[in-house]
Amino acid sequence: MKKTILGLFLVSAVLMVTGCNKNDDSTAKQVSGKYKDVTIEKDANGKVLDFGGMSVILADYWSGEDAEAGEAVSKLDEDNRAWHKFTQDTYNFKFKQMQLGAWDEHPQEVTNFCVTGGDENYVFIVDTRSIITGMKGELFYDLSKFKDIDWNKDKWNKGVSQLITRGNSFYAMSTAKPEPRQGVFFNKRLLEEAGIDPDAPYDLQKEGKWTWEAFEDMLKKCTRDMDNDGIMDTYGMANSSTEFTPTACISNGIAMIGRDENGKFVNNCGDDRVLETINWVAHLVQNYEMPQPEGSNWDWVYAAFQNGQVAFQIDQEYNAQPNQRYASMKDDYGYVAFPLGPKGDGKYRTLNQDNMYVIPAIYDDERAAKIMKIFDLWSDPTPGYDNNEVWKEGYYNHFRDERAVDETLVYLMENPCPNYSTLIPGINYMGDMIWNTYGGWVTPQEAYESSKNNWAALLDDANNW
Repeated sequence: MKKTILGLFLVSAVLMVTGCNKNDDSTAKQVSGKYKDVTIEKDANGKVLDFGGMSVILADYWSGEDAEAGEAVSKLDEDNRAWHKFTQDTYNFKFKQMQLGAWDEHPQEVTNFCVTGGDENYVFIVDTRSIITGMKGELFYDLSKFKDIDWNKDKWNKGVSQLITRGNSFYAMSTAKPEPRQGVFFNKRLLEEAGIDPDAPYDLQKEGKWTWEAFEDMLKKCTRDMDNDGIMDTYGMANSSTEFTPTACISNGIAMIGRDENGKFVNNCGDDRVLETINWVAHLVQNYEMPQPEGSNWDWVYAAFQNGQVAFQIDQEYNAQPNQRYASMKDDYGYVAFPLGPKGDGKYRTLNQDNMYVIPAIYDDERAAKIMKIFDLWSDPTPGYDNNEVWKEGYYNHFRDERAVDETLVYLMENPCPNYSTLIPGINYMGDMIWNTYGGWVTPQEAYESSKNNWAALLDDANNW
């Protein structure tokens, strides 16, 4: 069993490595220049922390051999690299973000190392495919043991830390901003042709009046038979049900899978707010959704929005990225949060499903503490930038207007809800609770009753991590 860390990591016996002490004068010269306002951390003897050249790897499944290889792509990228070099030189460590296996290989690579160990010092970036296995196998280090880390810093993604917990312990972290995830794309041309100001969704959102009712009013106006032949020429929407219903539920004040006061996963699908939401979604689908074209593939909804056949689409913001579906879309479009439900708290919300950073539990306490402190130092925000604003730079070129970033994404990042359903292996909320209700074949209450026993067994299993 691991000994308890007593918060004594910053003493010289742990940090100072024989023959590798840094020169305090040279460090002072560095700090007096570009980073003169940076506080340099020292040990109990007043010496600058020295990690003796220790090397740490932040391992993901997409970065190649080195995430910072090649030429910097922006001034921010250039400044980030300079800051990372400064921290490595100042505290005498090496740090690199790199790929460990492809997307389909990464979970097994993580498990293998956490079981067998090795010479490398890793911080792993994992997703939900790895996290349940890791928690059940006790493969990840309890981060709450690191008492010298200031977990109240703004850089920490609180949603990730709160997601993977056991009692007062937590096992995952992230310094990345919450991903905005689900919102509503809208075609400005189709709105204008239907007699709606193309900025109306933004204006209503800003005023706190972007509601289910306002959304349905626009859907109705945009579902149009313009030549009176009995066939609709444009429709209000076309959606992936995977994104629609779960997002609608949190707008109405509840997630389909929640967590109780004891940290246990619970099935909320019998709650009146969930049942009301599923009924409302089915009503919209039956009245304003474009029918699936005969012979089309599952992703026909994206072509329908891209081709200007539907006015609205509920989906994740990544579709606006330069290499994604809507980069070459002819019509101009905007992006707002999901509208406010009648039982919600008046905040625009999205489902949080961020990557998580973990440290293998196979490391002894001293080694784990060094790895954690190195990551903490390396991940501090680059001086000279407002960390609450700098994230926007990477999003402005995704969208056709700045309001999508300055307004919508701000709301979504400020109010994410944990997506607990991704942590429950075997849960099929689409097949069990949603698809059969779309066409009115079963009621939401009937869907809940027929699936609740199976869900109870799956939740019991997940709650035993």
